[in-house]
Amino acid sequence: MEKAYKNIPWFFAAILGIVILGFFKTYFGLFPNFDKVTSIQHIHGTLFLLWFVMLIVQPILIQKRKLEWHRRIGRISYFLVPLIIVSIFFIAKEFYETAPGEEPKRIAGLYVPFYQIVSFSVLYLLAIYNKKRVDYHMRYMIATVLAVYGAALRRAFIHWMGMSGPDAFFYTFLFTDLILVAFIVYDRVHGKAYKPYVVSLSILLLSQGGFYFFRNTEVWQVVCGNFVHQFY
Repeated sequence: MEKAYKNIPWFFAAILGIVILGFFKTYFGLFPNFDKVTSIQHIHGTLFLLWFVMLIVQPILIQKRKLEWHRRIGRISYFLVPLIIVSIFFIAKEFYETAPGEEPKRIAGLYVPFYQIVSFSVLYLLAIYNKKRVDYHMRYMIATVLAVYGAALRRAFIHWMGMSGPDAFFYTFLFTDLILVAFIVYDRVHGKAYKPYVVSLSILLLSQGGFYFFRNTEVWQVVCGNFVHQFY
């Protein structure tokens, strides 16, 4: 592993801390009774905790030269990631069925979990495609976290800092983009493989732009509406 990334497990641990903080009032803080928490929410939370454990453990195994164990655990992601994607799908379904407001508003709200599915899936597939090029593989795996932790950061901004929903979205997007920009600048200055971060930032910026300029369009209402009526 590159020396500059020897502390990357702490980065994953910090993001996990944000996840716990963001969902503390609506999930983790409800332990042990978990009042009003549904089965799909439990499954969704468990799968993501497993994902974070895997991300924290994998670079440690590389550092300790336990390459075979790294590969074995990596293969688990072939099953874990599809399950995570399915869980996001059903979390979105639950949102659609229980969220207040008229159907157009609820369909617009589905843009967020759906873009997370797409961004997370694309970045993961890029990581797997580049698994023999370790520098690219590692950077795309880092980016997968930034594609899905936003729901937690938004809630942290709202629950702990009193932000409005629109402000929480804006600062979540900004914070995420600045992290990727920092990685790009660092790798660029040190002559490292910064291009995966550029690709990752482009994917996330496209998704974020859609939040402001696409989710309330007639096209989204028709396409997503048809999808909802077909599968929900």
